[in-house]
Amino acid sequence: MTIETFHLLLEKRQGAKMAGHIRAKGKCPICGKPFIEIQKLGFICLEHQTVPKRFYVDLPWQGQRIRVFTDKSGQVLDSYDRADKLSDRIEEELEDHTFDPSHYVTAEASKFYAENLLARFEKDKIGGIAPSYQKDYRRMVRIGKEFFKKQDVREIRKANIIDFQKDCEKRFSWKAKTLKNSMDLFKVFMNYLKNDLEMILKVPKFPDIDVPVPSITWIRSEDQVKLYEVVPEGDRPIIGFLMLHGCRPGEARAIRCKDVCLDTQSITCHATFSKNVYRERRKGRKSKPYIIAVHPEMWALIEDRVKTAHPEAFLFANPRTGTFYSMQAIQGLWDNVRAAAKITGLRLYDASRHSFASQLANQNVPTHKISWLLGHSTVKMSEKYTHRDLESLRADVSKMSLKKGQTVTRLSPRNKDGGKSL
Repeated sequence: MTIETFHLLLEKRQGAKMAGHIRAKGKCPICGKPFIEIQKLGFICLEHQTVPKRFYVDLPWQGQRIRVFTDKSGQVLDSYDRADKLSDRIEEELEDHTFDPSHYVTAEASKFYAENLLARFEKDKIGGIAPSYQKDYRRMVRIGKEFFKKQDVREIRKANIIDFQKDCEKRFSWKAKTLKNSMDLFKVFMNYLKNDLEMILKVPKFPDIDVPVPSITWIRSEDQVKLYEVVPEGDRPIIGFLMLHGCRPGEARAIRCKDVCLDTQSITCHATFSKNVYRERRKGRKSKPYIIAVHPEMWALIEDRVKTAHPEAFLFANPRTGTFYSMQAIQGLWDNVRAAAKITGLRLYDASRHSFASQLANQNVPTHKISWLLGHSTVKMSEKYTHRDLESLRADVSKMSLKKGQTVTRLSPRNKDGGKSL
């Protein structure tokens, strides 16, 4: 390119309006002289026909000099065309009064990278999460980092969330419940950005995920009696308590003698074991302490334990260790009970909490009372137990008959249900 051609092109582009100046990073590797810019075309060393490999946008902003070396995605400006497009974008943002240098300046922009903030979220939150949930949190953080990488969290929209969900569906063979749990945890992360760090103003809407209602496995009281009979004598207190009170195993393991009120014959349930870690709060973000009315069949045993043990001692002590039941110990105990009873697939949770609630529902105990007894934070959590026993339904249906001579309740011609008398 001749000097005349250079000046002609320069004169042609002089009127071009720019938000800032595009600069070449470095000098000619042969002569060491600065590159010459041909606006809107590029930089070049006319003598040796060499071009730079890195660029940046240099602009004044609010009395400062801002140098932008990457775009919003963190891509370096490795071509003049890329730098030119970025300059045009910055110019538009300046005109719209939406320009924020922290979106571009690498040192500032990195503070908003999703992968960096997910790592900070894990560090800040993991200590306060139940050990049984920590694996799920770490998995979500890892998958989120892999997908969003250096994306600015301020620019995450609903479309990005949908793409993230689709990516999870494609990469993993998850059931709907697992997918929902993972997306819910990412929503917790977005709320962390909004409420804790105040980095975003609004959490984008997350798509709904339909999760099939799980079936509840439970047994009748006569079957509980048969199982209870094969429980070793020393372990009957905790198994009997679980069956007669519907308490979660982790919460029952965490009850201390000081939690028992001898005057009212009640227990305040306020703690739980998450695996083998004692936590001074129950399972569930909104769960609060609740009071258990001790069943008459259990009171004498509980009263004796409270009067003879230290207040800090656990109410139910493992007879083999003298201390609380570990998760492995309670599971091993139940495995032995099932083996002795020659049954498989029935969890302790099914034989105790689920059966407790289901039996009450089949005795027409109001759902709100079942909710209180289970320590649920909302009545909706207890609605899954409002099914009916098949034998009870069979007894109800048997009251109807098409045989002659059977007494059938007749409806009036104008009853509210629309039935008519024959």
